[in-house]
Amino acid sequence: MKKFRTAASVLIMVIAGIAGFFIGAALDHALCGAILFSMVAGIACIIYTIDNQEK
Repeated sequence: MKKFRTAASVLIMVIAGIAGFFIGAALDHALCGAILFSMVAGIACIIYTIDNQEK
């Protein structure tokens, strides 16, 4: 289960990075948008993992 959770987190961050790249490109800051969206998604995945630990 931990491998699936890790793979899902990485996939979510990659998708957020791609979406942020295109949204940032519309605002003339493509790389900043990709970094911002990836960081936000990564922090959200970390918080989700901490809250839902299996015992």
